[in-house]
Amino acid sequence: MFGSDNQASAHPRVLEAMLAANSGRCGSYGDDPWTVRALDLLYQVFETRDLDAYFVGTGGAANGLALSALCPPWAAIMAHPHAHVLEDEGNGPEFFTSGSRLVALGSTGLLVQPEEIEAAAARHSPDFVHGLQPRAVTLTNLSESGQAYSPDHLRAISAVCAKQGWVLHVDGARFANAVVGTGASASDLSWRAGVDALSFGLTKNGAVAAEILILFGKARTEAAAYLRKRAGQLFSKHRYLAAQAVAMLEDGLWLNLAGHANQMARDLGAGFERAGASLAAPVHGNEVFVRLDASKVAELQSAGISFYPWATLGPDTYRFVASWQTSAEDVELVAKVLAD
Repeated sequence: MFGSDNQASAHPRVLEAMLAANSGRCGSYGDDPWTVRALDLLYQVFETRDLDAYFVGTGGAANGLALSALCPPWAAIMAHPHAHVLEDEGNGPEFFTSGSRLVALGSTGLLVQPEEIEAAAARHSPDFVHGLQPRAVTLTNLSESGQAYSPDHLRAISAVCAKQGWVLHVDGARFANAVVGTGASASDLSWRAGVDALSFGLTKNGAVAAEILILFGKARTEAAAYLRKRAGQLFSKHRYLAAQAVAMLEDGLWLNLAGHANQMARDLGAGFERAGASLAAPVHGNEVFVRLDASKVAELQSAGISFYPWATLGPDTYRFVASWQTSAEDVELVAKVLAD
């Protein structure tokens, strides 16, 4: 129920779009009207045509392709100690980049801070052939603790990256939730804030399997197309990926779905607090991190409510994730169990 937004079904409009795309024949490998339409919608959503978009099947592929396109194999990529690319993607990033090393920043808070990147830069000499040579910073928005980077925060980080000659990538598996949570636009949380590459996630927000690597401005490179092909992520029946994006982006469905998930998470968090439980982190998006005693955990699990322990935020901390499919009744069930 609250184990993950990956556990939710695909939204009906996404499935309808895929069925509509399943009519007749059309070009392959992205040479189809659905991909043309999806690109046009991306230009509108991000308020620029100065971007390249690469549709892939998983978030790990989007992240790996982004980092391989931006970072040479002899360099290093800096990330929050609990970033998804560092803790939950195996050695996928190193595989995609052919050896770039992922290095944890000295972050002790829930978000990476500009001064932490400056400190990392000071530890690595660009003239020392025996040492690591950082070339990229990767952030997650929403972060692994459910926190959102604001446009100002991103701009401060991108300024440090630019000073060092590093590129900035954002893992946006829950980018829609960050956009809605901050009230900022997609462009304000990406290229306008100095982001070079974005892994734009649709799957967690209601798609079947569709993620988009977006390269902005000076980060655009033809290498990305060849790297996608090498990775086996250039789908021959590309229209089915693009159709999912069209369904999500048309009429703001992606924002509506994320808005609902965020609201359910806020309601859930408020219910925990009314029951006397303390939140381990503010609710910025669709994730709630709460401290619960063992008896309440057992009662919730006995009621069929799924969720996961989250030790990185401390002992007795658990993560609950809302989705587009979460209902008010789901939230009320948690409140009822807590009240009994």
